[in-house]
Amino acid sequence: MKNKPLLLFVALTIVLLFAGCASQGTPLTGVDLDAVLAFTESKTDNLLAGLKAGDYAIFSADFDADMLKAMTKSQFEALKTDRDAKLGSYVSRTVNTVIQQGDFYIVVYDAVFEKDSAVVMRVVFRMAEPHQVSGLWFNK
Repeated sequence: MKNKPLLLFVALTIVLLFAGCASQGTPLTGVDLDAVLAFTESKTDNLLAGLKAGDYAIFSADFDADMLKAMTKSQFEALKTDRDAKLGSYVSRTVNTVIQQGDFYIVVYDAVFEKDSAVVMRVVFRMAEPHQVSGLWFNK
């Protein structure tokens, strides 16, 4: 009986470790990677062009319904103001990795902005067609 709390703790720790590993998703390579980039690159281009131009319609053209609710025009304007002040205008990007996680593809970019050349940008796309944008993060 004395070992029961310890066993419970060990079992819980093992479950949490496996859950953490499973949530990381599967990195894509080869033809799978190419197939995902074939539709994500143009949508990311549009998103960044809209951000750079301050055009919400272009920025949000490929958003899913949840993303449209999460990133309204006023929130976009705040994001643009914040990004411009901290990072400057978008310059370029390279694909770091593409991960399949659940019903989503996560494209991680190494992005260059005028004021910072080491920005990690994540764009999340739904796997289901038309592969709409479902998330966007800048880590800086």
